Amino acid sequence: MQSAPGVLDLPLSRPRIDRRDQDRQRPDWLAQVWQSPGTRVLRLDDGRAPVRDEAVASDAPVATLGRDGAPSRPARLRLDLRAPHGMLPADAVYLGADGTAADGSPRHLVAVPAPGEAHDGEPAPSRTGHADSGVMRRETDATEADGRPSVRWADLRRAGAQLDALEAELLTQATAVLNWHATSPFCPRCGSATEIRSSGWMRRCPACGAEHFPRTDPAVITAVVAPDDTLLLGSATRWDARMYSTFAGFVEAGESLEDAVVREVAEEAGATVERVEYIGSQAWPFPRSLMLGYLAHARDTQARADQDEIRDVRWFTRTELHEQVAGGHVGIPPRSSISRALIEHWYGDTLPDVDIWSRGVR
Repeated sequence: MQSAPGVLDLPLSRPRIDRRDQDRQRPDWLAQVWQSPGTRVLRLDDGRAPVRDEAVASDAPVATLGRDGAPSRPARLRLDLRAPHGMLPADAVYLGADGTAADGSPRHLVAVPAPGEAHDGEPAPSRTGHADSGVMRRETDATEADGRPSVRWADLRRAGAQLDALEAELLTQATAVLNWHATSPFCPRCGSATEIRSSGWMRRCPACGAEHFPRTDPAVITAVVAPDDTLLLGSATRWDARMYSTFAGFVEAGESLEDAVVREVAEEAGATVERVEYIGSQAWPFPRSLMLGYLAHARDTQARADQDEIRDVRWFTRTELHEQVAGGHVGIPPRSSISRALIEHWYGDTLPDVDIWSRGVR
């Protein structure tokens, strides 16, 4: 098998934040940051963050620029970042710095859990462990008394591609680290309750002294292309039957990334991969994945769904896929996902945004 260097500009892979690793290890660092007038806080409630429409948020004291001072990409949403208020929460996490605030102070960024703030009556997000579920939740619409759009709460799947690069990175990082804290309160070595250290980037066990850090699980995700240049997509059994996506799975112990691509495609889609091209990687904190994207070249058009994870597989020409998506007959993942990026990389252009995905997850 051959592999090629990554070439794809992925929606959540545009670093803009200085994570200040050395500083955040200082015991007093986060307390100092909390007192800085330039600090801004990102609140998360069960994976969702407050956002505003770009037109409304344009006068908010938060950054839309990269460290080079140039706009990174058009943004339709802005995170609702606020100044610190009250005492420093024990479970706050330092995200990094992105430059200088208007008053000349460093602009530090901190994430804090905000349970119960997103009141919209929606069910909790899916807790599936699949590497790229594509599950998302609808935003909560609201207006201020004067009719302006107010804060809405949206998760990374929905908001990621509508934020600028800096804020998409903020939300990705915050979602990953706060998820880790929420699911890892006890020491895996001895079972004792652990304590937060290093400005939220480490948990230490006071009983056995073990130190634990946020876990990242490598997962491969691949678009499968036949010799006739058609694209193979699959519909997972946990989705509505209209939903189709690329194929993904976690890397197993002792397995190379390329071997994982070949195995996953064979297991889920019954197709034989002869050549693999690396496209790019993207963090996907659902629950804690690093998605490694590939283009897999199949030997032929033989394919079959495994009827366990995948109910159906279909080969699409570019014309067929465009017509099916535009007509609402087939749903593909949101723009924030690497799956969508892989599909559009093969397609050669953007596909229509017909949102049946968020309504089609069982």
